[in-house]
Amino acid sequence: MTTKSEILNFLSSQKERLFLLGVTKLGLFGSYAKDRADVFSDIDIVIETDAKKMVKNLGSPFLVVTFLDDFRKNVSDKFGVLVDICDTTSMSAQTKEELVKGAIYV
Repeated sequence: MTTKSEILNFLSSQKERLFLLGVTKLGLFGSYAKDRADVFSDIDIVIETDAKKMVKNLGSPFLVVTFLDDFRKNVSDKFGVLVDICDTTSMSAQTKEELVKGAIYV
């Protein structure tokens, strides 16, 4: 089974590329971050973005969505489990805090 450390190492290896494109925060939350993952767990990734920078770098809002979905698929393929990406950029501080409680940022 995939470990928290393996996921965090992979996210760390992707951080520079993602940050150049406009991701401003990248982390792991949910069962893997809390060491409660089992064989049925998915990987929950949290990001925050500079939307204007991402659109400028990738060309359009559609391409931003496509890029993030491709990233999600790459993580899923690497670890063989489903992956969810949560962009907290436009969430209220309270919602964000509740949703990603215990997140580990790289």
